[in-house]
Amino acid sequence: MCHFITLVAPTDDVAALSAVMKRHGRGASPVDNASIRKVLGDADRQFLTTRDHCDCGTVLASGPDDPDAAEEGFAKEAGRLKRKGWSAAKIARAMEGRRKAEARPDDRAPDSIDLWAAVLRDLGEELKLPHAGLVVRLYSGAIEAETFDALRREAPAGAPLNETLASMRQDEVTVFRLK
Repeated sequence: MCHFITLVAPTDDVAALSAVMKRHGRGASPVDNASIRKVLGDADRQFLTTRDHCDCGTVLASGPDDPDAAEEGFAKEAGRLKRKGWSAAKIARAMEGRRKAEARPDDRAPDSIDLWAAVLRDLGEELKLPHAGLVVRLYSGAIEAETFDALRREAPAGAPLNETLASMRQDEVTVFRLK
């Protein structure tokens, strides 16, 4: 099982798209997953952005799949520390440290939020695309054959690009307005 990032863009110009993506260390190989296609516009096409083996470790959609489950894990850990005799202040500091550690970007990540923000800006400026989308999926089989419930989310108008990129979720096509 591996993560892969798919770019969604309303273009058939693979050469121009590939040139932009290559400058950012990414690829643009046409791909067609039926689950993603269900939530796209008629002009939208899918492109696998992976240049290496996979996109495991990506910063996109790297938050917990279920924020409530993450908080439940923190609560269980706090309870365990309390049973061990830790003070409330020491537990609070430990939990704050864990939250910060989990929110910190991984230095070994194959990409960054800034990289993806630059990719989207360049797609809008150079290719004059009105929008582009990104989706991250942990695939267990062939990318084109795997079925899942893809969702679509329009990035809020005026929202900071980096914040929206950081809030992405797996299996969600996040569409960014570029113009």
